[in-house]
Amino acid sequence: MSAVDRPSHPATPRRKWPVAILGATGAVGQAFIRVLSYHPWFEVAEVAASDRSAGRSYREATRWLESELPPRIGDLTVPPCDPP
Repeated sequence: MSAVDRPSHPATPRRKWPVAILGATGAVGQAFIRVLSYHPWFEVAEVAASDRSAGRSYREATRWLESELPPRIGDLTVPPCDPP
């Protein structure tokens, strides 16, 4: 879905809020990516996962379970998930 396809709403912000998804390679992380990928208010800016996936592209690090991996997300590099 492109910006043109996205429905506009008076409450839609001019700039999207960047978000990071922790545990992004798991089933729940993938569901968050699917929901937020085309959200009018949020932009998936980072996808973090375990040390096993760190340093690889998201496309390489995950076995995508959802319908279609958004191309921009697949190109993101996965940092280690090390929340303080």
